[in-house]
This record gives sequence, structure tokens and C-alpha cells, in this order.
Amino acid sequence: MIDLDSITYGTVINALWCRGELSYKLDGLQKHISKTVRESKARKICILSSRQIGKTYWACAYALEYLLKNPKKIARVIAPTFKQCQDLVNDNLAIIMADAPQGLLKRSKSEYRYNLYNGSSLRLGALERAYVDGNRGGNASLIIYEECGFVNGEDFNYGVDSVMGPQLLRSNGIEIFVTSPSEEPDHPVHVRVLPECESLGTLFQYTVYDSPSINAEQIEEAARRCGGMHTDAWKREYLAQIIRVMSKVVIPSFDPARHVAEFALPNPCYLQLTADWGGVRDLTAGLVHTYDYVNNRLLIWDECVHGRNTPTSAIVKGMREKWGEWTFEAKHADVQGQTLIDLFDLGEEFATPPKSDWLASVQSMSNIFELDQILIHPRCKFLIRSIRGGVFNKHRTDFERFDEAEGIGHCDALAALMYANRVQNRDNPVRQFPYGGDERHFVMKPQKDDRVDLDTIMPVNKFGNVKAFGSFRK
Repeated sequence: MIDLDSITYGTVINALWCRGELSYKLDGLQKHISKTVRESKARKICILSSRQIGKTYWACAYALEYLLKNPKKIARVIAPTFKQCQDLVNDNLAIIMADAPQGLLKRSKSEYRYNLYNGSSLRLGALERAYVDGNRGGNASLIIYEECGFVNGEDFNYGVDSVMGPQLLRSNGIEIFVTSPSEEPDHPVHVRVLPECESLGTLFQYTVYDSPSINAEQIEEAARRCGGMHTDAWKREYLAQIIRVMSKVVIPSFDPARHVAEFALPNPCYLQLTADWGGVRDLTAGLVHTYDYVNNRLLIWDECVHGRNTPTSAIVKGMREKWGEWTFEAKHADVQGQTLIDLFDLGEEFATPPKSDWLASVQSMSNIFELDQILIHPRCKFLIRSIRGGVFNKHRTDFERFDEAEGIGHCDALAALMYANRVQNRDNPVRQFPYGGDERHFVMKPQKDDRVDLDTIMPVNKFGNVKAFGSFRK
């Protein structure tokens, strides 16, 4: 029988350390984060959080817990630079390890590595391109990217995809991105990691108000230092909001609550297909769209996206497989002359959209968001991501071009939307087709008993057959 009187505080603490139970060192929010991460079955997790809620302290404690419970494993904590990683981790480890049993964790000869008594190791590293290759080697089971929103986007992509990511293949390990929002709205954390984790249900966002360790007086002081609670600095640093710099963002007034929703196609309507055709450098983005005459809205019904260097034949095949049974009133594509010939040889006829003042066309597209004259179906995920992250280049003469890993290319879906806005037929379809329509094709047909001039309603060719405008040929 255990003599409870002989159990000391030190005995309990030593037992907790040996079992890897460090929750007693965390506040309520940090405990909640640990519980949420442990219960997640996904391999990628994003924690977008306010400053000063103790996210680095939590990251160090979580990494130690993981290593204590999993012998002979490697966990990495990666910050933008080695010095930053050392400062962040060493300062917090000193606090966390204050009551740890002697010999449980030892610093190796390398200043970037800690060894645990069970054969596991905690390794520090940097994400910037000048240092990241020093992290090569080893099969990590856990990688925590600390403040990764504050490293150059190209360095981030290279480090995560080429250096760190491969270390997780054998271990089937976990990546955790812990950061405050970047000052760059188009940073890979925002346009790559955040949407993916959101779709996985592993995006967690915490504000300064969620922390039980920060009181009202401290919050007021933080707001004062930012210039007030109305400022971008306050919203970004303490409310964990992604702030879009209005001078750079292509569509600053985009609001998913107003512009993204499920809807039914009007019947009758003019259904059209518009694409921005890619090539060696760019993606191909196609949009199916129509016009809600009653509510004066451009409706984006569906999308397709093909990667760089995709043959024209493969793109056409993909469109036929997706929309082969639909008949389009018109099809437009921004393509080079040779591609038009290739399309014609494949049995497809696309018109090129009219081009005039590029910036005027972009601003016209932006205005329909400002006036709530557009609605996008939620299935158009690539377009929505492009609208969120699309920005101008430095001289405002073109869209910014992103790395392939960042997912939106040369804002190709925005280009397709710009052309769709220009070419969409906004005539009243009821006046043209007063007899209702076929729900699949949306080609309006008169009732059999009505005596009407068919040529005015459905133009016929010289053989007497009804003309089909732009249907995909199978």
C-alpha cells in the first residue's frame, strides 16, 4: 500500500515529467490548443494567433511532451533565422525545464540540439534560404514552424517543400505552422497553408482576448501602442486577421459572406464558358458563367484548372469530361494564334475576348464586387483563393506571378473572371426565349403547339437543323 504521506511535490513533478505530462505548465488556452492538436488526425495543422499569448512557450512544451512520450524520435522547431530560433526556444525552455529531473534533457555539443534520456532529440533550425539546408538529414516525426509568416515567400516554399517536408515521408509525421499573420496578404502561409488546413478542419485562430494570461489593462496598452483598435496593426497582431493592403489587392472589396453562396441557375439564361489559356509559365483557368437578369448579377457556376505545360488536347479532354453535355451560348479564351488553330483542329471554336485598357477591365471587374453584382458558387475554390490572394505587381501593370507551389499562378482565374465580366451576355433571356428551357442545356425551346417563327427563337442552319452554340463535341 502506498504511503500517501511519503509522496512529495517533487515526486509528483518527477513522475509527470517521466510520463510526458506537462499540462500543469500551461494556461487554459494553451491546454486547449494541445488537446485540439492531439485529437486532430490530420498531418498538417495551422495555428494563426495573436502576439503574446504564449504560442512559442506552448510549441516548446508540446514538442517536449511529444518526445517524452515517443522514444527515439526527432522533433524540430524551425524559426526564420537560427538566432531567432535560439532566442525563442532557449528562453522558453529555461522556464519549462526549471523543475525537470536532472539529466532528463541535455544540450549536445551542437548549440542547435537537445538530447532526451529516452533517445529522442529536439533540434532547432532556420527557414531562411541561407540556412535551411543545414536542416537536411534525419527523419523527423514532428516539425513546428515558428513565426513562419515572417520569412520570404520563396524561402518558405523551398524550405517547407524541398528540405523539411521530405523528412516526414517515412515517419508519416506532423507539420504544425504556428504564426501571427504575415504583413504580406499573399504570403504562402495565407494562400497555401491556411486554405488547406481550413479544408481539413485543422485551422485554429486565436486572438488576444482568448488568452487568460492577458488582462484588460494590458490589452488597452497593446491597442494604444498600435495606434488604436481601428488600425491594421492591431487587427493583424492581436486579432490574428489577415490584412489586405488595399493599394496592392486586385479585389479589395471581396467578402465571402456577400459574394460566395450556393445558387440555382436562372432558367432561361445564357450560359457561357470563358478561359484564360496557359502555357509554359501559366495555368489554364476556365469559368462557366451566366447572368441573373432579374437581380443584375454575374453568376460564376463552375471552374476548371489545369497546370503549366498541360497539352491543349488534355485541357480540351478535361473540359469535355466535365461539361460535355452542356451547350454554351458562347465560348471565349485568351489564347495565342497557334493554340486557336490547335483548338480548331480538335473540333472546338473559341473566340478571343476583346482587349482594350487592361487596368480599366480590372477595375470594372473589381466594381461588380463593390456593387454586389456578382455571386460565386462555393465549388469554385481556385477562383475564391485567387481573389483572396491576387495582387498587382509593383508597377500596377499586371497581376503578380506566384510560384507554382503557392497555387494561384499568374492570377489566371482572375484573368478569366475579368474576361467573363466583359463578354457575358446581359440581354434579357426571357424576351429572347419566352417559352422556358431545358434544365440541362439551357437552350430555350418553344412548346410544340405554339405557332411561332422558329428562326427567331432558335436559328437554324442551311440544312434546317437547330444551331448549337459552342457545345463540346464528344
